[in-house]
Amino acid sequence: MKKSEKRTKVYLLDRTKTADPVSFSSWKDFLPKERWEKTVRPVREEDRKTELAAWLLLYHALKEWKIPEESIRADGAYCYGEHGKPERKKKDVCFNLSHSGKYVMCVVSDVEVGCDIEKIQKVRWKLAKRFFSEGEYDILEKLKEENPGAEEELFTRFWVLRESYVKKTGEGLGTSLEGLDFSGISGYKGKKNGKALKERFFEWEYDGYRIAVCEEKDGEPELVVCSRTIDNCFL
Repeated sequence: MKKSEKRTKVYLLDRTKTADPVSFSSWKDFLPKERWEKTVRPVREEDRKTELAAWLLLYHALKEWKIPEESIRADGAYCYGEHGKPERKKKDVCFNLSHSGKYVMCVVSDVEVGCDIEKIQKVRWKLAKRFFSEGEYDILEKLKEENPGAEEELFTRFWVLRESYVKKTGEGLGTSLEGLDFSGISGYKGKKNGKALKERFFEWEYDGYRIAVCEEKDGEPELVVCSRTIDNCFL
């Protein structure tokens, strides 16, 4: 990729506004073959709607990035990295996808990027004990004592920061989560094994969800909330 010139954009869509893709045969012709197969594979309707929403959000994002439509929808235009990170075969743009609850998220950039969205949830203490740094765990425990309930958002924040980093690097969860520390994050930075990460982290709280984007750019990404339904937004 060329040196960064474009502002990274983050798109958010309520997937509940999506119709079940198996109800509309026209979707089959609109999606790349491999994406259609992935979309209709899940048994649960809500999972199929999530897959469709993710694809159409990516389609919308890439069109705004000036990628030709025939290239966006071409069969075989997408592939996966060693640990499952989706990417464009042409390397003409970088993107990442995430979903949680009713929201689907897509980020596009001209540099490698990772994103994560999670509904604010109760602290999973065993998970925190295993993956969080000692400093992060101590902060959570102290916050629970001083302001019960406030630890839930902080736990979710620490988690989405980790996920966005892992998804940016394209590494496996098990190894790349080790040594991360966001207990003293400042200047959009985090640490790994005591050393400052080169990546920058950008965060939002939206409608009871925590959102994080990880990339190696200084400018803050633009957050775009798509409020229309998929039918009249994309077709």
